[in-house]
Amino acid sequence: MQIGELARATGVSVRALRHYEKQGLLASRRAENGYRVFRADSADRVGYIRLFLSCGFATREIAQFLPCYVDQANFDKESCPLGYEQHLEKLAEIEELIAVLNDRRDRLHHAIANFGATTVERLSVNTTARQVA
Repeated sequence: MQIGELARATGVSVRALRHYEKQGLLASRRAENGYRVFRADSADRVGYIRLFLSCGFATREIAQFLPCYVDQANFDKESCPLGYEQHLEKLAEIEELIAVLNDRRDRLHHAIANFGATTVERLSVNTTARQVA
């Protein structure tokens, strides 16, 4: 499969596919005419790459555990401990971010609820908000 075909099959730009290849996430060989030729299962690999990018992983992180997904019929945390740990760490990062965002949302709800309040009421809200922070 040539790079344009892979791009059409996956909905990923040729430029992105070249980037994935440069990062070691995809492999191709060169045909006699110099065109890149990808294996038939490259579309599945691109699907995994897109999934993990959408989870917040960097390409260098994905390169470390992607083989666990595509090169093993069945894998588990024992056969891919680094990947498992990276997934746990990413989940913890996301959980922490959610907590921060929930706190910000709560503060904004409080601020919105106090629109139109008197100066004394607003000062009270600001003092309370500083104490919470």
